[in-house]
Amino acid sequence: MLESIFKKYFVENTEIATIPFGNGHINDTYLVDIVGKKEKYILQKINTNVFPDPDGIVLTHRRLQELIFEGERPYSIARIYPNLNGEYLTRDEAGRCWRMTAYIDGSFSIDTVKTEWQAFETGAAFGWFAKTCSVFNPADFREAIKNFHNLSFRLGQLYQAIADDSAKRLHSIPEVIAFYAERENRMKQIQDLVDQGKIPTRIVHNDTKINNLLFVGNKAKVIIDLDTVGPGILYYDYGDALRTSACTTKEDEQDLTKVDFNMVAFEQFSKAYLQQLSNILTKEEKDNFHLAPILLTYIMGIRFLADYLNGDTYYKTKYPDHNLVRSMVQMQLIRAIERRENEMIQIIQSILSNSHCN
Repeated sequence: MLESIFKKYFVENTEIATIPFGNGHINDTYLVDIVGKKEKYILQKINTNVFPDPDGIVLTHRRLQELIFEGERPYSIARIYPNLNGEYLTRDEAGRCWRMTAYIDGSFSIDTVKTEWQAFETGAAFGWFAKTCSVFNPADFREAIKNFHNLSFRLGQLYQAIADDSAKRLHSIPEVIAFYAERENRMKQIQDLVDQGKIPTRIVHNDTKINNLLFVGNKAKVIIDLDTVGPGILYYDYGDALRTSACTTKEDEQDLTKVDFNMVAFEQFSKAYLQQLSNILTKEEKDNFHLAPILLTYIMGIRFLADYLNGDTYYKTKYPDHNLVRSMVQMQLIRAIERRENEMIQIIQSILSNSHCN
């Protein structure tokens, strides 16, 4: 299978060595080494079950490439290469979709934030990316995964899961259902501001985990995994980055007493992220940034909960209550964030005020 793809990218008799690469769960990824030369590439088979519009994600990558490789930039993305026919998306005989991007030699990724500088570098890189993409018109971009972070859509999935109760689990978790129900109207207020145009739709990354950055030394240098890039609000990136980087435990920690919100990571990430964006934010965006970590944690929590009620049909699980545990970790994290909400507001206001003065 790979040999037929290589023929579309490389001239005859090119000697190639490949190995599976990375720990991603969606696309099949290979490191491609040209024997006798320095060049290395990343070859990926795009999972079209997850990304049904591969042409769209390749088009988005090319648009980003044209913008980000223009002049000197503090950060980069992995360059996407055309095949021998000049096509950036390659289809094999079975209709499977492939793409070739640059391998960033000497770089490494980090799975969890463990130090202040890692939190700061993550905020700086993703803040720069959002600021750089602010020149785009979101209407010109396709949604890679429709309704990925859409609260109304995710609530609709939860309502349907509750109504169906297909795994007969609803009766055992009334307190979990009640927790999310109590916060629903507050989370909807953000969507109302979006619908009113007070919180603008922009081009955002949509998956801002620290492992979607490549580091060289102690500096973030390359923003990767661009498949989710598309229309959204800044809260999606800011909130999900903090949901993952400021949580003190893994996503399925069974001892809920260990789940907390790391305020040092929050402050470092926020300082770097918001300083990049302060000049383009609307008043409503500034006033409600503290709600973004709650919003994204809430969305993730109800997604796990809906899947649990549906009988674990979407997320892979290792034991019967795995998705319930995941949802309850999100619950505990929301409680931890809520306890610090006033402090978060003060930190955000201070950062934005100082950024404006500068």
